[in-house]
Amino acid sequence: MRPTEKPSQSRRSSDDKPFLVGPYPEDLSLGFVNTLSWRGRSEPVETLHSAADLFNWIERSEVLPRASIAEARNWARDHEKQAAHGFAKAIEVREALFAIFSAIAAGAGVAREGFQTLEAALTRAPHRARLVPMANGYAWSGPVRRITIDEVLAPILWSAGDLLVSAADRRIRCCANDECLWLFIDQSKTNSRRWCDMQSCGNRAKAQRHYARSRQSTGHASRRSSGNDG
Repeated sequence: MRPTEKPSQSRRSSDDKPFLVGPYPEDLSLGFVNTLSWRGRSEPVETLHSAADLFNWIERSEVLPRASIAEARNWARDHEKQAAHGFAKAIEVREALFAIFSAIAAGAGVAREGFQTLEAALTRAPHRARLVPMANGYAWSGPVRRITIDEVLAPILWSAGDLLVSAADRRIRCCANDECLWLFIDQSKTNSRRWCDMQSCGNRAKAQRHYARSRQSTGHASRRSSGNDG
């Protein structure tokens, strides 16, 4: 009787690499939403124009290994139509996240449509299967599959889901500048942060208030002067 043969340990192909996601900030999804800035203006400023821009943004976020992003770029080059469709879906998700978290920031209910868009995207993305020890900590490992836009979006979607679950304990805010509308988590001790950044929107608001008061004072002085002349 021949002994049972053990299966040969063949090398994994590039499609068999485990999908790893490193630590990500709890506001990663809000950062993704804010890739469209000055939402309150007639012409908002878009920073994502293609799948390549999305890959660059997630690379700067340092939540995926560079090898995974390189694989996603190769996939996009080989599947241009799929990449364009996936990018359109990513923008759809971004706008759904803005609707969800701006509603929470305003103390309003989350619209079902936005929630369903997030839910569908999470279904397409890989799931967090297990924790994997790494040289500098731990990472989430997802199902073994090729890296496409769905995988690149995964950490953003996981971040959004985590933030939505803990929304009652997080002070999610929308910048008080009606032209800005950036989303952020208020981590101030006084629970009173109103601006995405005090140096930009905060100082701009102060300058506008000062200008309005100056014009009002000038108007009052002008009317008093006219009355005295009469």
